[in-house]
Amino acid sequence: MADAAAVVRALDPVERYFWLLTEISDPRGVLFAYVDRTLDEAQLAGALRALQRRHPLLNVRIEVVDGELVFVRVPGEIPITVLPRGAGEPVPVAQVQAMPFAPAPHPLVRCIYAPTESGDGSALFVVVHHAFLDANTTRILLQNLVRVLDRGEDVLGASDAVPAPMHSRYPEALRKPRAALDVLEAIRAEREGQPEPSTFPFHHRLAQARVARNDLLIVGGDALTDLLARAKSVGSSVTGLIGAIVLQAGAALFDDDPDDADADAHSRMLCLASATDLRPRVEPPLPPDEVAVAIGMLCTPYLVSASTQDSLGRTITDQIVREVERGESHLFYRFARVASYPPTEAGLESFGQWIDGSPQNITVSSLGRIDDEGDPPWLRRLSASMFPGSNQLCFTATTTYRGELVFNISTDAAKMSPETIDFFVAGIAARAGAQHEQTTTCPIVGAPRGEGPLTEQ
Repeated sequence: MADAAAVVRALDPVERYFWLLTEISDPRGVLFAYVDRTLDEAQLAGALRALQRRHPLLNVRIEVVDGELVFVRVPGEIPITVLPRGAGEPVPVAQVQAMPFAPAPHPLVRCIYAPTESGDGSALFVVVHHAFLDANTTRILLQNLVRVLDRGEDVLGASDAVPAPMHSRYPEALRKPRAALDVLEAIRAEREGQPEPSTFPFHHRLAQARVARNDLLIVGGDALTDLLARAKSVGSSVTGLIGAIVLQAGAALFDDDPDDADADAHSRMLCLASATDLRPRVEPPLPPDEVAVAIGMLCTPYLVSASTQDSLGRTITDQIVREVERGESHLFYRFARVASYPPTEAGLESFGQWIDGSPQNITVSSLGRIDDEGDPPWLRRLSASMFPGSNQLCFTATTTYRGELVFNISTDAAKMSPETIDFFVAGIAARAGAQHEQTTTCPIVGAPRGEGPLTEQ
């Protein structure tokens, strides 16, 4: 039984959803930096301790206490794993995705340092449990970690309190019982008469094996200038255009399927799952450096065809704005009924069945343009990735930093053939004007529940 004094607080619905998701499909948020230098491991450990002192949620694990999911303080430090790389070896993104968290008393955060044998550069990873940190928060942590290494921990502010649950910060209008019903009515009205979302016959979502694959694409120089101009010309945000590019590459997979009788139709209703930032939308708005999971989710079907190619980015942009404004991304976790799934084997089985019954989707998470003010010159690239869930064809994470747009396309190579993934990735690269930099793969060993047997503490 956990010491009552060690219990920080119960998980809120946002955190509970991602705990459930992690238990059945093992997604982990991975943020990594390319640095043009080697790092001292003792200094790295000291910088991680400074972050732990600054952010209380970097000192917790998740346990079941009296039937409730809670954050519990643990005394361990953030563990560091060193993965040396030989000359020309890729940055081990898929290998990092497949690594489990260290056991208690370590917190549900880990750091991986991947230096090259030549000493001319390194990769630095921060890996987090999605139940209390999202990609944007982890990006903040990684930038702060690099800044501490460069200038010392005085760059950090005073120690924070444990952040309040996200649901308590929703605007008052979204806390009312009627709010979810109003939004659901608006969704039904919008989608009335639409065809059902397409299923992906080339994606075997129920396969039990899991193999992490990550493809890294780079858009820079004139290609990035062209992509930005293209978004502007059609009235799209860059995020909307990226969503259109990935959906179009997904739709092309059907045309490549010789068994598909409708391949000539060139029209598909595909679900796009989009991550949205709740930080500026809660009351009061979250400070930019507060460590919390502050992500809303949208899952919307879009008609993808040759006739929508130029306009799809604008359609996605306008739709995301509309959905966010009416609170759909805030209320996603209420729609998912996360409180109805207890932290038991039976509860996880029920949640897994709900996920299995949800539409297959293509997920895009865009961190947008990342400000480099305060970053040392030897921090060359910031990037993000996440292993996809069972109902996700892929999880595409994008970042724009110092004149580069980086795509990390994460797929489960146990659910699709290498040829299918190659075709999909090549389709994204061609549509975005991107260069393919590397591919990494690694099996994920063990049961989907990465934390071991589910037992009450």
